[in-house]
Amino acid sequence: MEPSGLSQSLPWLLQWETFVLLIGGFVIGIFSVVVGGGFFFSIPLFQWLFPRASYGVLVGNLKVGSFFRGIGSTWENRKEIDFVPNIIWSIPLLIGTVLGVMAIAHLDQRWILPAMIAAVLLAEYAPKIVHRITPRYFYGASVLTGAYSGFLGAGIGIMLVALVRLKRPEDEKIAQVEIQARFIEWFIGIIAVIVHFLHGNLILALWLVWSVGGFVGGIVGGKLLRTLGTMPGRAQKMILHGVYVVALITAVMPFLR
Repeated sequence: MEPSGLSQSLPWLLQWETFVLLIGGFVIGIFSVVVGGGFFFSIPLFQWLFPRASYGVLVGNLKVGSFFRGIGSTWENRKEIDFVPNIIWSIPLLIGTVLGVMAIAHLDQRWILPAMIAAVLLAEYAPKIVHRITPRYFYGASVLTGAYSGFLGAGIGIMLVALVRLKRPEDEKIAQVEIQARFIEWFIGIIAVIVHFLHGNLILALWLVWSVGGFVGGIVGGKLLRTLGTMPGRAQKMILHGVYVVALITAVMPFLR
């Protein structure tokens, strides 16, 4: 059974969408690693390319691209990553991710609008209140963050940076915190890909090209993150706010048809 009527046998080598997916995966891959919030770009792009796809199909195939992008950035920054502590911290995130993916596996694409509104609010305000989370409630907050990651994941990189800073408050270089957050985002993405596969949401012709671009973008983004650090805070905010607007406008479009 084809998910949402979207063909699983697309002749992707002959379609213009291939070029868009390849370049889009590369550019958004760099943006996601260096700045974060790449899903606010990729969700509208996938909605435009595949208007008949379900919510689960869109997010599932994007998660595969994020997985391969994470391989590239993880490899580039492997010497700076604290693998064991990050994996231990990720256990509640993994549990939440499974719950989130199961919730959206077969939802209609129209559910993206309320999810996107929630994503903007979380990405904007969660980092401002996360410092109030005490060690006692840290793992509970991590389960909820993982659930959100599986449900949509737009802005999850921003939220993970805020959570990681609770564990690494002594770090003076935000780039080091971002490197750990990118690894955790990739690690919990593995379970999301598996659950989406089990629900039949993954389409080879779609995620393969996107993942190639994302993998190369992850490598380039990893190099930039390690050597240049992050963009100035004000510039990063301006970019993200612009992306919020694009994402929300695109999410409204299915209701206007």
